[in-house]
Amino acid sequence: MKMLRKTPIKRICRFTLVELVAAMAIMVFVALIIGTASAAFYRAWQRSARLTDRLKVFLTVDRIMDVRVRNMIPFSWKDDDGVERVLFEGSRDEIFFSSRGRAVEGENSAYLFIRLKVNENHQLIAEYHPLPRFPRQEEGKYEMKTEVLAENVMSISFLYASLKDDEIIWDEDWEEYDPETLQENQTDILLLPLAVQMTVEWKDGTKEVWLRRTAGAARYSRLGGGGGLPRSETTAGGGTRGGRR
Repeated sequence: MKMLRKTPIKRICRFTLVELVAAMAIMVFVALIIGTASAAFYRAWQRSARLTDRLKVFLTVDRIMDVRVRNMIPFSWKDDDGVERVLFEGSRDEIFFSSRGRAVEGENSAYLFIRLKVNENHQLIAEYHPLPRFPRQEEGKYEMKTEVLAENVMSISFLYASLKDDEIIWDEDWEEYDPETLQENQTDILLLPLAVQMTVEWKDGTKEVWLRRTAGAARYSRLGGGGGLPRSETTAGGGTRGGRR
């Protein structure tokens, strides 16, 4: 009699509902950890990028203040009436001055004539003029290069340091040199501010302040052509005395 062999029955292993729920919970937990870590890393990267961009802007403004404002000089030039005047204008929201040093983009001039201001696009800009000019002369007559120093600027404001009774005072506007206002034997005369402070307010409400002393604020220093400023006294060094009290 032939014996029938039993075919072994394969058992199929199935996960229980509890095991499936536990596995799903672990996967969700791992995904949550990865997502949280990725979001934190992305936020940190964004903060780092913003700080890096802001630092670049600060370095750009620092360069202008260190190289240009610090090297401000009392450059004088004759106007249309033949009167020699210092090429400088300081108001609350912009400044025009002469600076020594290498010119931008290969210019061969030993001096630059610079205006710092905020334009209609909320950009802090520097306008470079390679030739002497008075602050309010028509812009179109003169070659000019413009450099954007910072974006998203709400406003800028300047303060100018001067002397009064041997005390340093700060003014929002710098009065132009007027020889008629000089007193006899007056010695505390300045052609330029002793120092310039610039405050930049950004659109986000933050503010930064830069303060620099000027190189050309000495009482006996003057550069430029012509016979000298009115009522100036020639010194042994060849400079002239004149300026603002």
